[in-house]
Amino acid sequence: MTSPFLPLGRRVGVRRRVGARRRAARLVGLLVVVCGVAVPVAGCGEASSRSGAGGDTDPAALLPASAPVYVEAQVRPSGQMAVNLDAVAGKVLGTSDPGAKVVGWIDGALEGSGASYAKDVAPWLGARAGVAVMSVGGGGGAGGSPRDVDVVGAVASRDDDAAQKFVDGRRGAVDREYRGVKYTYDAGRDVAAAVIDHAVVVGTERGFKSAVDAQSGAKLADSASFKKARATVGTAGAGFAYADPARFFDMVAGAAAGGSGKLSQGSASASSLQMLKGLLAGSGLESVAASLNVAKDALQVDAAAIGVKAPVGRGDGDGPAAAAAVPAGAWLSVGIGDVGSTLATALQGVRGGAGIDPSVLLKSLGSQFGIDVQKDLLSWMGDAALFVRGTSMSSLNGALVVTSKDPAASAAAIPKLRTLLKSLNVKVGELSSSAPSGALGFSIDAGSSVPSKIEVATKDDKFAIAIGPGALHDALAPPSHLSDSDPFRAAASLLGDTKPSIFLDTPQVVKLLSSLAGNNKHFQNARPALEAFGPAAAGLSSSGDVTRLKAAVSVP
Repeated sequence: MTSPFLPLGRRVGVRRRVGARRRAARLVGLLVVVCGVAVPVAGCGEASSRSGAGGDTDPAALLPASAPVYVEAQVRPSGQMAVNLDAVAGKVLGTSDPGAKVVGWIDGALEGSGASYAKDVAPWLGARAGVAVMSVGGGGGAGGSPRDVDVVGAVASRDDDAAQKFVDGRRGAVDREYRGVKYTYDAGRDVAAAVIDHAVVVGTERGFKSAVDAQSGAKLADSASFKKARATVGTAGAGFAYADPARFFDMVAGAAAGGSGKLSQGSASASSLQMLKGLLAGSGLESVAASLNVAKDALQVDAAAIGVKAPVGRGDGDGPAAAAAVPAGAWLSVGIGDVGSTLATALQGVRGGAGIDPSVLLKSLGSQFGIDVQKDLLSWMGDAALFVRGTSMSSLNGALVVTSKDPAASAAAIPKLRTLLKSLNVKVGELSSSAPSGALGFSIDAGSSVPSKIEVATKDDKFAIAIGPGALHDALAPPSHLSDSDPFRAAASLLGDTKPSIFLDTPQVVKLLSSLAGNNKHFQNARPALEAFGPAAAGLSSSGDVTRLKAAVSVP
């Protein structure tokens, strides 16, 4: 007999609250039961599939195609995936029996409904569960009250009789019917639920009704963009996420309008949203998707932006090489290939997507301060990297390092930048004595808000903007490189053939947070889980209209 599995999530809505926030918390708590990251729970037995469909119902086939955001999880994994989930969850939760801890959280999330996981959920829980977020921050809750979120989820059932018993047995729920579908509704928590096509469909009443409407209308699983997203990143892992950017934008805009659906014309919010909508339309972005895989000692994410006209990462630059070349000891490194061309392309995107002509601003800058952004700056900028080091406030330092395609041009930019800053009444001084021999540049006094002076300098084919002890010297003349360090190599190995353009040494970050947090009880409670993670890395690649991001963090 194999062990059943159930989701991992935070305990939500354990105590009763009043108003919309309590209803939202309770609903999220219920969905946590069926839509988190799966971990094995031993000793719960295996239920038969008496009246279900084997528990493999596709949740997306029961949810509306209009969903802006959708998240799916394998809640009854098997084989190596189950073994890996158990191993990783045990390390993060700091226990040899992660399932027992998760059961406690889930029972807490179910508190007040009169149900428990072992008695009421485990007997029917199928293979997959999915949740769609339909709206955020709108009105229209039960009795005309406001609601923070409208969601609906579908959980595959392998025993419809047991699932129906769970739905019918919810404490405080009454029987209702919508378009021929009988369901139970708890008005106090605004939670509606029913068994539909071998799945438990549960959500806010408005979200639930949208799922019922989808049964005779457009289903998410049938959407062309959703199918392409699934095919691009796959669904064989522990989890899958999908977003429709256009619908997501409309949802956010609706929330910004306070549920009225309208923003004041001419307001800053309206102008910003209009610009963002133009950028979105100009980018060609159709969908964003991601899948989660769990290895025995790592979490891996494969994400994709689909339909992008000019994906990030194209061009002759080498962002991964820039990220690897920063000084050893950095806990953060972010590399960008050919930053000059990237910025120039971004400016063109702003002009084409949002109806704004940045050239007007740039010409104004040139006429007032005598600097041509394209000629004096962007033209010579090649690959760039940002790095940060230090595990205490006193040792914190970092720099932006740009490789120059034309060292003479980058050297000529130094006096022009100095003149520009002086004209803006910025205090400009000399470089510190720790700057490498031959460096040309200046320092900036940013005032008491910044503990160290900002230094801007160039040497040979390197240009750097640095802050903190030793940052400028090591940025322009690194004694050793990040690529030679064990943490970087370990993180890079998790990405397979993808080279990392982003690196994060998680253990060093935890040390920094610890020095800043002191005895803060919230951090101390979270610290054991944070210390379970090792170095992390992410890398970009593109093919056609798809830009992919592969990311991973070790759990040693």
